[in-house]
Amino acid sequence: MTAARPVPSPPSTAVRAILPGVMPRAARPLLALLSCTLIAGCGLIPTPSVDVKDARLDLPSSGALSGKVVYLQRDSLAGNSVPAALQQVTVRGVATYRTAGLGSLRGVDMFVRTDLTTLPATCTRYAATPTAPGMVMCDAAGEAAQAIGQIEVMNGQGVPFTLGGPALDTAAKAGHGFFGMRFSSGQSVFGDTLDLTGMKASARL
Repeated sequence: MTAARPVPSPPSTAVRAILPGVMPRAARPLLALLSCTLIAGCGLIPTPSVDVKDARLDLPSSGALSGKVVYLQRDSLAGNSVPAALQQVTVRGVATYRTAGLGSLRGVDMFVRTDLTTLPATCTRYAATPTAPGMVMCDAAGEAAQAIGQIEVMNGQGVPFTLGGPALDTAAKAGHGFFGMRFSSGQSVFGDTLDLTGMKASARL
């Protein structure tokens, strides 16, 4: 007489977890969520944002600055830094341009340097005068690596902006950042200001 074969027991929970063919349909969304969580740990979602101090940029008269990037001698990122392991730093905020005279500025290309002591030969330093702030003026053609985005402005109105790029990564990790500007649309006059407020920085792992 042939002995009866034992009836195989259903796969354990652990086995079902690694055998998609026998995984219960209800468990599959959980696996997808777990996968997303693991991927997020590799940097596909930003880290929580941190506040960045407001910055006021005193603008020069830009009429004669075509083809130039002007760095103001103010460390706008002093005291703000991110861990070296983070990358893809993004700064968001609100830009408000103000003119009390004939300024007509509408657009600014933004740049950043971690310091203004070691500069290429294409840059020249100018001391502050009664009609201009202290600044470093560089040929725009040599500043492409320092570019971090564009800001559109309207006199007296706050306009949202987003800045980012390798140069901003470097500045944020160093905890120092001197903003530079190329006046791409309209003109500023001496005495005009550009306020960058409500700034928050986020990054990725």
